[in-house]
Amino acid sequence: MSKLEERINAMPTLDDMEKKHLSQAQRDEVAKQAIEMIAAMKDLQECVSRAVALYMAEEKIGFNELTRRLDTSSRHTSRLLKGEANLTMASIAELAVVMKKKVRVIFEE
Repeated sequence: MSKLEERINAMPTLDDMEKKHLSQAQRDEVAKQAIEMIAAMKDLQECVSRAVALYMAEEKIGFNELTRRLDTSSRHTSRLLKGEANLTMASIAELAVVMKKKVRVIFEE
């Protein structure tokens, strides 16, 4: 094993650092918040995906035409329709403009 590999292996992991600096309750809270964040992101992705699918049905357009209108790659369009696209606020706004829709964000209990 090289010296570099030895140094890398000797470095503490993120888990080691968490154990050293956070209590178990704090670690549990971080994990809970991460799960909630992932669920919220998935909800947003699915909401956008449903809106795009509805737009396609209303406009009677297919995948290729949607890709053309969005001026994006087929890979991005596919991820968008599957609810897997990681969208920014700007890209959601651009999508709304293409679909001639207004965007509303509602925070619910």
